[in-house]
Amino acid sequence: MKKTTLLTTITAVMAAMTIGTYSTTLSAENLKSVSDIQPVWRTDVTGSRTEVHPLMKLVPGGMATSVKLTGLSRLQAFDFGVRPDDVVSEASLDLHFTPSPSIAATASQLNFYLNGRLQRSIPLTADMVGKPAHMSLKLSPKVVETVNQLTVEFIGHTSSVCENPADAAIWLDIGADSKLTLVKQRIRLANDLANFPAPFVDTVTGAPTVLPMVFAGHPTDTQKEAAAILSSVVGRMTEWRGADFPVFYKGTPAAGHYVVFATNDKRPEFLHDLPRAEGPMVSITDAPGSLYGKVLVISGRNDEDLLAAVRALAVDRPVMVGERFKVKKVEIPPAREAYDAPRWINTDVEIPFSKLIQYPGQLSARGYAMPQVHLPVKLVPDLYMVGDAVLGMQVNYRYAKPMPEETAQFRTFINGFLADSDTLASKDGRGTRQVHLPSFYGSLAVNDPVGPVLTHLNDLSFSVDYERTIQGGSKDNCRSVMLIAHQMEIEPTSTLTIKGLYHHAELPDLKLFARSGFPFTKYADLSQTAILMSEKASETEMTTMLNTVGRMAAMTGAPALHVRVTGDTKSPLLVDRDILAVGRFPVEMTDIDEANAIKLQKQMLDDLGAKKVGALTEALPGNLDNGVSAVVSAESPLSRGRTVVALLSEGAHGAATLNAELVNPAGLGTLTGAVAILNDAGITGFQVGEKYTVGNLPWYHKVWMSVIDRPVVLVVCALLSALFVGFGIFTFMRLWVRRRA
Repeated sequence: MKKTTLLTTITAVMAAMTIGTYSTTLSAENLKSVSDIQPVWRTDVTGSRTEVHPLMKLVPGGMATSVKLTGLSRLQAFDFGVRPDDVVSEASLDLHFTPSPSIAATASQLNFYLNGRLQRSIPLTADMVGKPAHMSLKLSPKVVETVNQLTVEFIGHTSSVCENPADAAIWLDIGADSKLTLVKQRIRLANDLANFPAPFVDTVTGAPTVLPMVFAGHPTDTQKEAAAILSSVVGRMTEWRGADFPVFYKGTPAAGHYVVFATNDKRPEFLHDLPRAEGPMVSITDAPGSLYGKVLVISGRNDEDLLAAVRALAVDRPVMVGERFKVKKVEIPPAREAYDAPRWINTDVEIPFSKLIQYPGQLSARGYAMPQVHLPVKLVPDLYMVGDAVLGMQVNYRYAKPMPEETAQFRTFINGFLADSDTLASKDGRGTRQVHLPSFYGSLAVNDPVGPVLTHLNDLSFSVDYERTIQGGSKDNCRSVMLIAHQMEIEPTSTLTIKGLYHHAELPDLKLFARSGFPFTKYADLSQTAILMSEKASETEMTTMLNTVGRMAAMTGAPALHVRVTGDTKSPLLVDRDILAVGRFPVEMTDIDEANAIKLQKQMLDDLGAKKVGALTEALPGNLDNGVSAVVSAESPLSRGRTVVALLSEGAHGAATLNAELVNPAGLGTLTGAVAILNDAGITGFQVGEKYTVGNLPWYHKVWMSVIDRPVVLVVCALLSALFVGFGIFTFMRLWVRRRA
């Protein structure tokens, strides 16, 4: 790549970044405050707030838009969590539903259970049947625990003398506007590190963790490394929930729990009474001025001690008891190998399902109408298929045998699309199925889940569906029916095999960065990553860096133990590493060509169209006031095959927009190209600059890829091949004729 292209791209970006309008919007749909304090049975609570949870978001999986209960599928569970530093004083359920007009009033009912305890049994009256209805009921707050399950049971009957539980007329729909309301208060927990990661990390609710980090001033490079490692530890724990790390210099957050980095010579003022450290130490204390907040203090004699203390938390979650934990020795593991992220599938060996299970019972299903069993699978993002490869599964399973004269079918789905099906034998309750996964040619990264294809994030699901014949009899000869729930188990010894693939990616491609953190996450501990940011980086720039590292750890499941941070653009740390630049683009690393920059600006503006260029002229002042943000990627000018990704923002709103996307695990989902502009209307990507490739494709395929887009070269090669083959045949025939003569 030409050196001029790199900065040329950035110059063009800064012109295009002003397109669009910005406005600050704060969302508080799931959190509403109330001023009056609710009565509770605890005496150490601090205040009251109300949380409203849409019921559909509490359905396991979180993707439901409505729930339908029937005579065979009578139960629906809704899962929710409560932080250990919260206590629930009131809980209520607002249920919007529509019962079938065919069910019998009064005889039909709804039962509500909280953590297995019956809360209420309500009959369906005549004014509810056949039309939208609503009911509100109180739940016992004393039953609420850290992990909870609310269950709704529908018992429907018809007026038929000989009732059939499989009757299609027995149903009840739960509406999307149903909600669970919790009135909560904060409580002050004991200063005990045995509770870690609580209360600092939220792993029980679906909300993202907000963990501010406080420094005594502008952090040094070593302190930035320590903070980055800690953010990766938190990101690994939060997984799909997301994590946000607001940064404060000298000041402290207004409320909540937070982390403080302090050395003997440089510490925040409110920790002036903290005893001088004699080595790396982790401690917990009450947050000053807060009735419930806790402070996790990372302290030491110097910056190296801070790094050692954080690494101790990252390596093996040490056993910590009491208010202080002194780190004696940290065994830092060696740098990880490429593509060995714990949450990515190893494509060199057979993977048993036991290594893919995330929780007990994940491979089991039971009920009259059994739900699917889901198994998420993350593949390495730069996989490339050339020729033959092994893509398949051997699925071993057990199932309840079908009743005589009935059949059952085992089905396999990939990302919701049917991939395989098989009729089950009724003589035994075991089976084995070889399932061939759909193959693909070329890059895995270009696949989108719009069909039965493999992508970077995959959902493998299995189900057993039974044919059920229920004869209810007649009015004169009525027969009672006893339904037996079915059960299906996928054996943990089942295996997933993905072999024969290569690693190849055409960069720059921000889609790979957004979906998987590639190429930085190629080495999950970021041992091949250097973070470049100013020594006087602002608080928002620090937040952007920490949010990015935490996001990557959530994707890989590994802490960033070997990440390096520098503010020197001439540092040797930047050589032979992928570079994550935060807050500013490393102009010093390139040779600027102003003429090329202006030319590229004009090209991009022409591509946008005359209308947007006109809007740009009118909206330019306001956009500059609101701020802008962008993500830019290019080949590193210091090392061939290495990548620079720059996270740029200008103004408070621009930084807020960028960080909001980084915190949201599904954020940046439409990021693409080499340059992406972020505004309130969405993300606009541009493919500018020269491309380069990384990976290990075989030589013959590299030759094919180099000529496939050049028809003239293909014609010339074909002619040369024809001449060569023709000359060979001609020479052979001449020799053969001479030999016969």
